[in-house]
Amino acid sequence: MPGMHWLLLLALAAPCFAGQPPVPQPGAEEARVFKIFTARVQQYVKMQKAVEDSLPGLKPTNDVARIAEHEHALARKIAQARRGARQGDIFTEDVTRRFRRIIRAEFQGPNAQDARSTIRPDDSSKFMVRLRVNDVYPEGMELITMPPTLLGKLPQLPQELEYRIVGRDLMLKDTKAGLIVDLIPNAIP
Repeated sequence: MPGMHWLLLLALAAPCFAGQPPVPQPGAEEARVFKIFTARVQQYVKMQKAVEDSLPGLKPTNDVARIAEHEHALARKIAQARRGARQGDIFTEDVTRRFRRIIRAEFQGPNAQDARSTIRPDDSSKFMVRLRVNDVYPEGMELITMPPTLLGKLPQLPQELEYRIVGRDLMLKDTKAGLIVDLIPNAIP
């Protein structure tokens, strides 16, 4: 009766594990963290839409000045609505830790060379700017493309937001207002 020994061992050990929370699996932990991130992103988008609805509508136009004026007005109103915004409002500590782990794996894994060549412009003479939450992304500053393999590992964003890499920072950028919504400093190893 070898099966009885295992059954007896299980019966004796079960009380030791009673009341212990289950150990989260990496996939479950990532899903939990991504759910938090996604909820905060959706909150931002909801606020952005409410602010945009409060502005006079922009009729379809090819007039670059009118489009820029509308974008600047939207940026001012969103910044005003988020005047208490701080780094970490969307990229919480847990989200930041998870994103850094994913980014580190991407930049140290088999696709590292491709990822680095995607984000590093050849011209090293370009200046770097200190970015802050709720600032408008500097006009004329190059927008670096995210490595596609990295984008596939991060939560998908609604069209109102995009990930961008600036220097070693990962930025969440408002595509309509040009605002820096949040950032993770030194995310790129």
